[in-house]
Amino acid sequence: MTTDNWCNGIPQSYQMKSLTSILVFLCFTTISLQKIAEFSYLQNDLLNLLEIKEKPSVSRSRAQVPKYVMDLYKEQAHASGFTKEGREAPAKTIRTFFRDPRSSVDERHFFFNLSSLATQVKIQKAELRLFRRRSKLEITNGYFKVVVSRLNRKAVESGNNWKKKLTVVDTKHVKCRRVGGWIVINVTSAVKFWRSWPSRNFGLFVTVTGLGVPASDFYIASGGRKEPILVVSGESNMQTNQRPTEDISTETRKSNEQEVRWRARSPNTLSSTRSRRSLNVDRCSRRKLFVKFRDLKFDKWVIAPRGFSAYYCVGTCPEIIDKGYSPTNHAIIQNLLHHRINKNIPAACCVPTSLHSISMMYFELDGSIVLREYSGMVASTCGCR
Repeated sequence: MTTDNWCNGIPQSYQMKSLTSILVFLCFTTISLQKIAEFSYLQNDLLNLLEIKEKPSVSRSRAQVPKYVMDLYKEQAHASGFTKEGREAPAKTIRTFFRDPRSSVDERHFFFNLSSLATQVKIQKAELRLFRRRSKLEITNGYFKVVVSRLNRKAVESGNNWKKKLTVVDTKHVKCRRVGGWIVINVTSAVKFWRSWPSRNFGLFVTVTGLGVPASDFYIASGGRKEPILVVSGESNMQTNQRPTEDISTETRKSNEQEVRWRARSPNTLSSTRSRRSLNVDRCSRRKLFVKFRDLKFDKWVIAPRGFSAYYCVGTCPEIIDKGYSPTNHAIIQNLLHHRINKNIPAACCVPTSLHSISMMYFELDGSIVLREYSGMVASTCGCR
């Protein structure tokens, strides 16, 4: 039987059903692809807003986030992500870098890959944080002299010539104790140097001298939440569009209001008392809007918060805007002119009159952790402008 004969033998109704199924499938496939593309564009737009180059692929788990970094976030923000009122963060951006074991050739050699440290970030402070394990000595009446230096040569496993040319960055005297604890060393000068000369980042080297106790009793922990970290605090150049609104002077305000009232009494006015009374629905107010990072497929790399209440402003502004809507003098004048003189003049809009910041903590592409405050992310109050 030929193909044509075989096709002719199929009932026409069956052929139509098959064709319809194919068309429906293609239609839904096209719609699905469009939705995927739109969702991808949305993700990219949000990443651009957050100044993140691309969505990180997570190489660490939340369990590996150092306690110090988690405590910083909790001090700075509520569980919802809102930055606490009156709580000043050490810096707008705090980055935590982990030691790169592949590039560290000695147990006292600490290399940190700082390639993700943006050039536009102004470095305020950089700290090397090492966890010293508890002493194994029975008598701990002594100190350790800890010297942290910047390497000027590339560290290699064979030979010690790279250890001879060092630039001292900071020195600490640490009490020998039977309990462990964190040692914080200021390495700001080294990080600033590497910012200017990235190719000369050969890492840091720690030398320990015992004062009344053997230097061999000084143990630096590694792995887990006690892993050595480099914490860099800085200020981002991200600009916000928030501006304080200046009121028109009292004399100007009075003259303008008198002019509008005078025009309102003229026979050419386009509004009446009856129309003003009818404007009593959908007044300007703040509405709930919760941004959930799971819905955006950001939950794998955003550590905290899980989402935040952004809110939004919607509704109409009354003809005569009272102080409860926090209007500017310009908004009052413009709105009166719209209602009483000329409808072509836009009415005052319902917009956020004050904005609040949120704090976010997330993984970067290289596995480092960023704690950053983003201003103007939450509509705190709404009004007419």
